[in-house]
Amino acid sequence: GLAGQVVGAYRLISPIGYGGMGTVWLAERNDGRFERKAAVKFLSAALVNREGGERFKREGSILGRLSHPNIAELLDAGVADAGQPYLVLEYVEGQPIDLYCDERKLDVRARVQLFLDVLGALAHAHSHLIVHRDIKPSNVLVNHEGQVKLLDFGIAKLLDDGANRAAETQLTQQAGGALTPAFAAPEQVSGGAVTVA
Repeated sequence: GLAGQVVGAYRLISPIGYGGMGTVWLAERNDGRFERKAAVKFLSAALVNREGGERFKREGSILGRLSHPNIAELLDAGVADAGQPYLVLEYVEGQPIDLYCDERKLDVRARVQLFLDVLGALAHAHSHLIVHRDIKPSNVLVNHEGQVKLLDFGIAKLLDDGANRAAETQLTQQAGGALTPAFAAPEQVSGGAVTVA
C-alpha cells in the first residue's frame, strides 16, 4: 500500500476517505520544518487522462484562490512519482454537521449559527465566482472547537466572465453528472445552468 510513502514534504499514514475523484490519505509533514497533519487527495487512476487531469488542476487553482476560516485550506499540489496528481489539504478532524448537531442535541439558535458559518464560506466562494455544486453534510465538517470547515471543491465550477459564460467546456460536460441527488439544486437535476444563485 501507500502507507509510509512520501509525497512532497508529507509522509502518508493511512487512508481516510474515498470519493469520485479518488482517495484521501492522512499524512504528516516529514521535512522537519514544522509538524502538521494534512489530508493528501490523489486523483483516481481512472480519471488520469487529459480531462481528468484538467479537472484536478482546476480544483487546485480554485482552492488556491479561496482563503476563509470556514474553508479547508489548500497547502500544496503536485504529481507523485507514479504520475498521480495530488492536492495537500488542511486536515479537518471533525464530524459531518448533521451528526455534530444531533449528537450534541444543539438547539435551533446553535444550529442556525453553524449554518450561517456555512453560508459565509459559500458567500466567499461566490464572491470569487466559484460554485461548489456538492454541498452535503459529509462535505461540511465541524471540528472539536465547533468551527465549520467546508470540504471538497472537486466538482466546483469556475464561472467564466464575458463571452465564455454561456459556453460549456469539456470539463463542465464531464463533471455535469457529478452531484448528490438528495442535496443537489433543482437546476443541477434538470440540467440547467449552475450559477451562484
